[in-house]
Order: sequence, then structure tokens, then C-alpha cells
Amino acid sequence: MRLLVLNMMLCILFTHAASSQGGDGFLRRQGTQLLLDGKPLRLVSVNKFDLFLRFLEGGEARQQAVQAIEEAAKQGFSVIRFAGVGFYPSHMRNWANEKVYWGAFDELVRTAKSHRVRLIPVINWNIYLFPDMANECVQDMLTNPDSRSRQYLWLYTYQLVSRYKNEPTILFWELTNEMNLGVDLEFMFPHGRSDLNPVHEGTSFMRLRRDNFTTEQMIPFLKEWATFIKQIDPNHLIGSGFSAPRPAAQHLRQAGGKGDWTEDNEQQMQTYLRDTHPDPVDLISIHFYRKHDNLRFGNKDEDSAEVLAVFKRAAERIGKPLYIGETGDEYAQRPDAPFLRNVIEQARRLNIPLTLVWNWMSPGDPYDVNAQRTPQVVQIMREANNR
Repeated sequence: MRLLVLNMMLCILFTHAASSQGGDGFLRRQGTQLLLDGKPLRLVSVNKFDLFLRFLEGGEARQQAVQAIEEAAKQGFSVIRFAGVGFYPSHMRNWANEKVYWGAFDELVRTAKSHRVRLIPVINWNIYLFPDMANECVQDMLTNPDSRSRQYLWLYTYQLVSRYKNEPTILFWELTNEMNLGVDLEFMFPHGRSDLNPVHEGTSFMRLRRDNFTTEQMIPFLKEWATFIKQIDPNHLIGSGFSAPRPAAQHLRQAGGKGDWTEDNEQQMQTYLRDTHPDPVDLISIHFYRKHDNLRFGNKDEDSAEVLAVFKRAAERIGKPLYIGETGDEYAQRPDAPFLRNVIEQARRLNIPLTLVWNWMSPGDPYDVNAQRTPQVVQIMREANNR
């Protein structure tokens, strides 16, 4: 009896200690809601595409990346989305060097953790990366598990995910960056093209016909990839990293390579969004930019963010949380950023848990956001987080 009482007391003490710490620190999904430490997630924060690449480069580039994390924390931006891999093959030259390559990644994670900044690494940003390294085409990686490019991707995924599977500083994993914008376009490039292939960076000389791919090839690939990640890491959720579907995405999918650009209605968009986020992908990603993504479903106002309500409604029906992985405005011409302001306000009204602005402390990028160059934008973001 005394042993039973002692066990009960220990359980109560353990439960109290866990609750007082706010949970285990991992992001959880509850229906279409996201919870962090038991509380609904509601954040506006930033992208910094080259964060890891700058740690990997070292020197002044590394110092700029450290400063970007420090300044993000200072401004209250507690999440950074970034490319968790090289962009070109030249960036992967030290991949096999544990001390150099993974040492840089470890330092990034330690730095973010020390400033209480969480990270969203995109596992494969450039869809051509591993095919270029393997002298193959994108279809080889998507459809052939024994291809060198697929094995490169699986190896990299295993190394990255297993290394940080117990690290709450990783908010969640993202699979790709806007891979969905590359599908069903063979009719446009039936004989090859030049795309993201500066040969001096180790890329292919030319994109071939088999570098095109379809939605029907992409979906099972995503499902296999996400399943592989879940087998390694049960702690972290997975987002797609996709942009909002093209306005004609479902028509293009069904056109069989003939290129039907008829605009999808809401139901067709929802079908496409559902099918391209197969289980066990947990989170529906959209990137939402002015003109590219908001001029649909009857909206003609370039600065309106009302279309976000259509995407949120679709996500609710699908039963998965929706987040905005990228958004921004033309800051040089529009320092008050009316479109971005509307996006952030609409995301607040719709209870979209995460809105990430492009592109933090990135000189040379026309969408560069920082407290000196774009003070009004930073203030908009800070006020949103305060609310």
C-alpha cells in the first residue's frame, strides 16, 4: 500500500514538473490547430534562406548569420525558416566532412537555441540538387528508389533528421521549397531548357525532358519521403514547403500534358491542396504573394488578402493546419507594405498559426527586411506578435 501511495505521489510530482515546464517543447497538432507547450501557436516571424549556407561558409558570412539570429530574437521574431541543405552541388563539397559540414549545422542550432529562436529547416530546397550531383534527372529521384539521386536524398534526410530528432529547437521539418510550382509543365519544356543550372556551381549543362514531372509522380514520392522521416523521428511535424497552388493547378494536372490554364474553382483548389499534402505530411504550406497568389476566386484587388479565407476554409475541410511559409511586399516602392499588412491582419483574424516574412537581413534581396531598411515592416510584425 505504501509503495502504491509512493508511486502515485511520484506520478503527481512528475506531472506537475512537466506541466510547470510547459510540456516537452515539441510542436503538436490538434486537429487543424498547432500547440506549443500546450498553448495555441500564433506567430509572425521570418525566413532567412541562406542562414545555414553562411554558417557553412564561415568568416564574415558566419558572423552575419549569427547577427541575424541575435537581431531576430531582439525584435521578438522567434522562428526562422531556411534552406537546411546546399542549393548547388558546389555547396555540398564538404558534405562528407563531418567536422566541417555538420559542425556548421550544430553551431547554427546551438546559436539559435541560446537565443530561444526555433528553426524550420527545408530538407531539399532546390529540386535539382541531388539529381545534378548524381548526373540524373528529377524523374529518376521521384520514381526510382534505386537511383543515385534518391539514395543521396534519403541519406541526407537520415543524417539531418536523426541528428536533431530530439531537439525542440527544430520547430518542424519542411520537405521542399515550392516543388508544387514545377509540376505538369512538360508541354512548356518538351525538349529541355536552361533552369537553375550555372555549370560552374556543379549543375547539369541543360535541363532535359525528364526533369519535368507530374503531380501524379510527386504525390507518392512525398508520401514515401514523409513516411521515411516519421520512421526516424516521431517528435517533429512535417510541412510540405509548398507555395499556394497555381490558379490553374488542378486543370493543369488533369490536362495530361496539354496545358489547360483555366482557373480552378474553390472545390478544385481544395482537391489539389488535399491530394498534394498526403499523410503523413502534417501541415499545409502556402506561400502567399501579391498578384501571384491573391488574384483568384474573383478577387481583383492586388493588395487584398481576403483569398486567405478560401485557403483556410479548404484546410479546415481537409483537416490539417495551414501556415504561410512565405509572404512579403515591394518594400522599396511601398515602405508601408499595404499588402503585407493585410496578410498579417487577415492571418490574425483567421487564426492562422504561423506567418513567415521573406527575407530577413539579406542584403541584395529586393525583399530584404531589417530594422534599418524596413522599420515600418518590422513594426507591423512586432505589433502583430504583441496582439
